[in-house]
Amino acid sequence: MGKILLGVVLAALAYLLFWPTALQPVAWQPAPVPALEGIWAPNTRLDSAELEQDHIPGPDTVVEDEQGWRYSGLEDGRIVRWHEGEPAQTFIQLDGRPVGLNFGPDGSLYAADELKGYVWHISADGKQAEKIVQSTAQLKFSFIDDIYIAQDGRVFFTEASSRWNLAQNKQALLEHSGDGAVYVRYPDGRIELVLDKLEFANGVILSPDESYLLVAETGAYRITRLWLTGPRKGQREALLDNLPAFPGDLSIAPDGTYWASFFTPRKALLDKLAPWPFARKVLSRLPQAWLPKPVPYPAVFRFDGNGKVLESLTATPGIDLPSFSSVVQSGDTLLMGTPGGVGEIDAARAYRLRLH
Repeated sequence: MGKILLGVVLAALAYLLFWPTALQPVAWQPAPVPALEGIWAPNTRLDSAELEQDHIPGPDTVVEDEQGWRYSGLEDGRIVRWHEGEPAQTFIQLDGRPVGLNFGPDGSLYAADELKGYVWHISADGKQAEKIVQSTAQLKFSFIDDIYIAQDGRVFFTEASSRWNLAQNKQALLEHSGDGAVYVRYPDGRIELVLDKLEFANGVILSPDESYLLVAETGAYRITRLWLTGPRKGQREALLDNLPAFPGDLSIAPDGTYWASFFTPRKALLDKLAPWPFARKVLSRLPQAWLPKPVPYPAVFRFDGNGKVLESLTATPGIDLPSFSSVVQSGDTLLMGTPGGVGEIDAARAYRLRLH
């Protein structure tokens, strides 16, 4: 019996150390997690969040049009819409998983499909949807995450990872290979790379004057800026760095500042293993369910173009609120979506919060 047990142990050890894996981790050194004090001090401002919709699987992003319709893309491929206080109704059924939603300058709806790697342009009546971005022989997309439409019709979109798909999101974060990017699709159909070497590129927006682009690098705990016009055109910089949690989607507040969601707190194990690629490769051989798990973390924050965090909103620990994958301000109300397709923190609810 002892020999059998020893053989099992040695086999397991050999598997963990030497079994082939597609993961190619890159060494990096995160800064210490900032203390949860000052602007990051816990508070109860999200305790008064109200349930906006229930029983809709993974309403990742909630946006509102000029007629007061609120839209969200769901895990089952539907985009639903509703007016406040009314049940959701199907607007259109897509073949994929629409997550990031945004409106074009003409008011039409666009959706980023993280499952199929598409960007959809949807007719105003919801009867037709055109794929305006999809993989070609020259350019392959598998994990498109978010979109923003410029005033001239350019569509900026993020690819979280070029090596890993939605179901492999943990591997993308564990590898930390800088394989995320931002692309732009021009009105004539051309697609160009805008910014590469990003760590799990997530939310993307342009500034109100469209002089720069912001992208949330979920895997690097930062928000990166790329200047698009002016004397600093082409320069990239970390506008916010060493955030206390994984940032998600971005949006513009009515006053020109920015909102961002926090996906889940940073994981001490991931930070400790960041400089040790071999240890992370060993970790990758464990069953997916054994890898570090995200936990519900209801938290959003607002910041300005100078990189100053203006306010953070959190909730009482243990309160029955999920993580928020997005936050969009409409008037004096925050609309907050919740994750789907991620795993441990998926939710089927959307929320609103009155600011005043």
